[in-house]
Amino acid sequence: MKRVIVLAPSRDIEHSLRSAAEDAGFESDGQPLPPEFCSALYRDPDAIGVIRATYSSFAALTCRNYRKAGVRNILFVLLDKQEAHPGPMSLILRCGADDVQPAPIDRNEFMARLKMLARRGVYNDHLIIQMPGCVLDAETGNVEGGGKKQHLTTTEARVMMALAREPERALSKDELMDRLYGGEDEPERKIIDVLICKLRRKLVEMNGGLDVVETVWGRGYRFVPKGFEPRYRKNVRAPR
Repeated sequence: MKRVIVLAPSRDIEHSLRSAAEDAGFESDGQPLPPEFCSALYRDPDAIGVIRATYSSFAALTCRNYRKAGVRNILFVLLDKQEAHPGPMSLILRCGADDVQPAPIDRNEFMARLKMLARRGVYNDHLIIQMPGCVLDAETGNVEGGGKKQHLTTTEARVMMALAREPERALSKDELMDRLYGGEDEPERKIIDVLICKLRRKLVEMNGGLDVVETVWGRGYRFVPKGFEPRYRKNVRAPR
């Protein structure tokens, strides 16, 4: 069970947020000071960190410092409404937050967003994915290797990140839709087939013709870091 760790300016706010997290099915903990909060996140890299901030400058600086320190956890910032303007909220996101919402927040919305963030997985801003013939920097979408370069769109890179986090396991289209959109503003499921097709075309070229994204019929798609060779049933001639 995932844990939610809360950093809040008062015990009352902390207890309220922890209570909502527990009602949403999470374990919860609270830390009164940013250093202790950071240490708790280090000890549990799968936990979601909730930062209840009074000032946007504090939230931005805290997120930036945690990311520079190597904190990989999901960070969910709740910012006082008087500070929750587009500019400051965008800055907090650029500093490493995964979601920023005005506070106080409706209890049911808070619970729903926690579940969405839990489905999304760990923070991947600096994920490096090694393949047989190239390396993908997930932050920039740049793929380099063998003197060649390619660029993945943001959505293509997120598909690759979802597959690479669980190599060798087939992810269904529904799982990939969850990783990409978290249930919000979802396009049609066929977008996954389109993204996989474009992703494969770019990566095959960078890996010397080797395909590292495999279709598992009836189940979905999976990342095979060393690539894979097609297998044919006995007594069936391989296509020329």
